[in-house]
Amino acid sequence: MFQRLLLVALFVVVAILVVRSIANWFNRGGWIGRGRTEIRGSWEVVEPLGRLGRDADKVLKITLRLEEEDELRRVAVMFDVAHRAVGGLPLDPGELRSLAGEAPETIRAGLYREETVHAPGWLLFAADRVQDAHPDMYAYEVKRITLSAYREIFPADTRTDLPPERTLAPVSYGTPPEVDDRYAHLGSLGAEYVHDAAYTSLLACATESLPDGAMLPLLRLLYEMENEPAPDKETPVDELLARYGERVYAAAVYCMMRPESTEPDRFTAYLPALFRLIGTWPRSSAEPLFRAALESGWNDCARFLPDAGWARDLRAVFRDSPYGAPA
Repeated sequence: MFQRLLLVALFVVVAILVVRSIANWFNRGGWIGRGRTEIRGSWEVVEPLGRLGRDADKVLKITLRLEEEDELRRVAVMFDVAHRAVGGLPLDPGELRSLAGEAPETIRAGLYREETVHAPGWLLFAADRVQDAHPDMYAYEVKRITLSAYREIFPADTRTDLPPERTLAPVSYGTPPEVDDRYAHLGSLGAEYVHDAAYTSLLACATESLPDGAMLPLLRLLYEMENEPAPDKETPVDELLARYGERVYAAAVYCMMRPESTEPDRFTAYLPALFRLIGTWPRSSAEPLFRAALESGWNDCARFLPDAGWARDLRAVFRDSPYGAPA
């Protein structure tokens, strides 16, 4: 009888060990990395990294070139938060508050939307961590490989992209023209600008004589009039700026890199009316600005690309953009 009980107890112990081994295999053996997107268990799946699966560990090390365990874990945490937010999986509020406190102020503001976890903000946080590990790498490329790694680990989440940048990506532009005092007031006139004497004097100028000192005020006016209807039977500011052609290049870049010079509260410095003008310029001036705009996540600008080979090539280059493919 005693031997029978001993055999039963031994069988139970063996069964428990087998079950635990199978469970560990699922947790650590790349269950997620094999196309599954559900993380089972509690918040502690991000502690340690191995519970995301060996395949995920490999992706982070190879794609993102992360070697330090602390770097790996931090990026894995951000990925896990984003994935859970997208899938409606449980999130620990206390743990989130602690993590959010580590983010730079500019990124922290995007981690939540109306108190709801905002997945793109957490992926931007992850990209910021990768940038810390690769300070010499170009910012756009860092974001591209970060999103590529995320989608490889969580292949079902294909719709989450990074939010667009507020300012234009770096591009060479020289020195913008000084503002001529005669035209400085144009940027603040609003809809009444069409009746302003300085504005009407510009309309009377020959194209080659249009003054450089009016460019920045006219661009500020273009931003100001973004959501206003075109003036009836009058020449709108975009038509006047179109006469400058690519001469307005430096002033336009300045406005997009320094949005506080136009409207400080804008979400981004992207302006459709401006890229409508840029799309008419020669390739030598237009292509660098469209490329920088796409590197900033301003994908709407693609609708103003000309029907030209270089423009089609540019669309193809940004097909795997971390901000989503241009339309």
